[in-house]
Amino acid sequence: MLTSTSVLSWGAASLLALLAMTLVACATVKMPTRPPLPFAAMAGPVIIAHRGGSLEAPENTLASMRHAIDAGADWQELDVGLSCDDQVMVIHDDTLERTTHSQGHVEERTAAELTALGAGKPGWPDYTRAALAERNIEPTDFQERFAGERVPTLSQVLALPNGRFMIEMKRTARVERLAERVIDVVYESGAADRVALASFDENLLDEAYRRDASLPLVGLAGEEEAIEKMLQVPISVLAVRTTLAASALKAAPPTVAVWVWTVYNLADAAALSDLGVHGLITDIPKTLVGNMRAEPDIYVRPSE
Repeated sequence: MLTSTSVLSWGAASLLALLAMTLVACATVKMPTRPPLPFAAMAGPVIIAHRGGSLEAPENTLASMRHAIDAGADWQELDVGLSCDDQVMVIHDDTLERTTHSQGHVEERTAAELTALGAGKPGWPDYTRAALAERNIEPTDFQERFAGERVPTLSQVLALPNGRFMIEMKRTARVERLAERVIDVVYESGAADRVALASFDENLLDEAYRRDASLPLVGLAGEEEAIEKMLQVPISVLAVRTTLAASALKAAPPTVAVWVWTVYNLADAAALSDLGVHGLITDIPKTLVGNMRAEPDIYVRPSE
């Protein structure tokens, strides 16, 4: 015979058993995997300022990095190579003609010589001019607004507060030395928790990973056949040309983010965002942040 006490005990036991079954069931349900923060955003793509935002400030300068940080870009992308005295310099080309008022090869100059060169009025490469012309965009003429800008070192850039930097290591014959020196500077600057190392060269990425597996890697793929090659490297991000976005999204595993370059206008940004890419590498970070993350206008009609 069941008493009221035994009924209550039986009910409590049943409730506990039900709760236990629910917890077990919940524990066995796997949440869908996706690229982790900060390589993907909670909503929409992350915004990466290409060379600091080349259409808004002169590329790869301290001014462009400050501009990108102040604009609210999630990452600041920059390019690095070595001087002849093994200092890590922030410059895109392996020669000086396009981005400075000098000539010659970067690796033939000392850091002191390079940091004395003006970098506030860079020229535009032909491929960028062609991409801008297709979109009816005029290349920016910075005139003398950034006349005081010089070629910076990686140490100078990493000293900027509130930045998160995607450091593209340029192809070089000195693979081991470049990877070593970049990692040295990252740790000397106390920036290991706010950098990712990128390259088109899987040998550079492999060398960086061999030296320090804790620093996230970004694999750059400019051609279709390079996508699978980069996915053999332990990368956190696969970055591709905009024309390869669909292929990259199909090929990349769920935990690898797909970023695309280079985004020059809002129309392209919106289309790529709708496609589902996780990051937009852009020359117009201020424009993208201001438009894609603008607070919506909300009007509430008062009740009568």
